[in-house]
Amino acid sequence: MILFTGMSMYFVISYNGNMLDTIISYFIWVINFFQGNFGFTADSMEITFFNFSNDSSKLAIGSKYLNTILLSFLSIIVCFFIALILNLLTIVYKNNIALIIKNIIEWLSSLHIIIICLFILALYQDSSIIMAIVMVCLGTNAFFEISSSQFNAIKELNSKDFIIAARAWGDNPIKHMKRTFLIDSINQVMGAWMLFFSNVMIYEIIFQKSGLGYLLFKHFILVTKTIYSESNTDFVSEPNLFLAISMLVIITICFLNTLKKIIITYLMDYKR
Repeated sequence: MILFTGMSMYFVISYNGNMLDTIISYFIWVINFFQGNFGFTADSMEITFFNFSNDSSKLAIGSKYLNTILLSFLSIIVCFFIALILNLLTIVYKNNIALIIKNIIEWLSSLHIIIICLFILALYQDSSIIMAIVMVCLGTNAFFEISSSQFNAIKELNSKDFIIAARAWGDNPIKHMKRTFLIDSINQVMGAWMLFFSNVMIYEIIFQKSGLGYLLFKHFILVTKTIYSESNTDFVSEPNLFLAISMLVIITICFLNTLKKIIITYLMDYKR
């Protein structure tokens, strides 16, 4: 899957009119990629994953990749648990205050991440990690997607016969929901990952924070604008950098999908 998706991307960027030569070139590039040889930029800077020596002739993408990934997952975790608390209070414990708070946050979540970021940028000119998480969680229906999926799952579970029976016997209904809800939660989190990931990249572009978003903006959007102004017909100005970033994202997506299948299979077939 990784090789096929990467090949499609490679053909779009580097197809030279000869299919066999392009395929051979692609597999050579893949071998070099997994050896840590990502190629060079148009400015002859060596593309590396890390640059511990702080060599100015190297462009390290590893730290930027990890910044984006970590902020994405941190935002998902925070969003998931805030939505979980509010939904449990709303459905299981019939708390009206929690319902009002949840509806307000879901309404704010309808705003696009660009609007939220520009509003915060106009007020503060910068953002802390906490403010970044808030913006990523709110923007482009991110919170609403998690919260609404959770609400439907918990509401359906809460009406099941075994939950009603547990409540009638004076048992805690939440402990009977754990396994089914955990499976639903994994699907929710993994399904929403790309939305949070794209929100983080937009945040990085607007606030010029170190990450894949600002890296792409700096080396592709700004450079592409210059290229078109100079009537250059190159499709991608930095093919090696673009391919390296694309392959990292493809590997991440495939890894997360595989991890999701392994966990869900374990929960459904073994964890009874």
